Amino acid sequence: MKIIKRILVALVVIVLIITVVGFLSPQQMRVERSLMINAPSEIIHEQINNLKNWTKWSPWYKMDTAMKMEYSGPEAGAGASYKWNSTEVGTGDMTITSSTLDSILTALNMEYGPALIKFLFAKSDSGTKVSWIMESDNGMNPLARFMSLFMGDMVGKDFEKGLAGIKEVAEAIPVGPKTYKGYEIAEKDFPKMIYIGIKDSIGWDKIGEFYGKNLPAIFEAIGKQKLEPTAAPSGLYFKWDETNKSCIMAAAIAVKGDANTKVKGYETYVIPSGKMLHIAYYGAYEKTAEAHYGMDEYILEKGLTQSTPIIEEYFTDPGVEKDTAKWLTNIYYPVK
Repeated sequence: MKIIKRILVALVVIVLIITVVGFLSPQQMRVERSLMINAPSEIIHEQINNLKNWTKWSPWYKMDTAMKMEYSGPEAGAGASYKWNSTEVGTGDMTITSSTLDSILTALNMEYGPALIKFLFAKSDSGTKVSWIMESDNGMNPLARFMSLFMGDMVGKDFEKGLAGIKEVAEAIPVGPKTYKGYEIAEKDFPKMIYIGIKDSIGWDKIGEFYGKNLPAIFEAIGKQKLEPTAAPSGLYFKWDETNKSCIMAAAIAVKGDANTKVKGYETYVIPSGKMLHIAYYGAYEKTAEAHYGMDEYILEKGLTQSTPIIEEYFTDPGVEKDTAKWLTNIYYPVK
């Protein structure tokens, strides 16, 4: 009986110690580890942003490569989610709640409770500093607050292993030309150009019809005046209205001439020489949006100022080439 009493007393003492220490411990737990990785932030971002890439570097996956994982939502970015079930690391789920080029935020749910996970990316001349942060609120639970005294160090060591894994994977990926939304962008010195065309306010759904009606007529008109085309048929975009899904644009053809070159019934547009951003886009005309978004990213990153008109030059004749994947559209953005 004395032994049982001693055991009970010892248990009571332990519970009291845990309770007292728990209430005296911080309610908030924050774990942060950082590592400099010699790779572009875009490559590192992709390793984290696509949850299926985590199996390449996650310390917990290495602890149990047989763990069951179930993915849902998009392939990557905000909304991407997965659940895991493991005899070694337990069960839980994680969802990416926000994804930008500078940070990725996730909501983590484990057996111990919820937590916010942050990945921060800071570019420098020597590479990218990646910070992995976990923040949780243990509320008034003394046991959870007591356990956090030990969990912080354990989680920190796992973060260090994970960052080392990301470094190994990211630095092994060959670095090619940087892309924006998947497109390479070149800065070019654009010569002065003279365009003959017709301008109007057009709904997005009527752009194809507008080209089909006007470009053949423009070709016929400049042919009668024996003007020499100097580029493929083009679209000059002066305004793009996302709200009303319309634009102010011109169907136009570049010709050899000057500001005094006139064609009856049409306008003359003089595009001065200067710096242009260029994307060589291959594909259907109605799917150029990502290329334009890539231009927006580049302009923002480089601190450039965009002017108008934006030029789309339709190099491939759809009447001859039926495969839309081979249609080349040269997209030009005038910038300063």
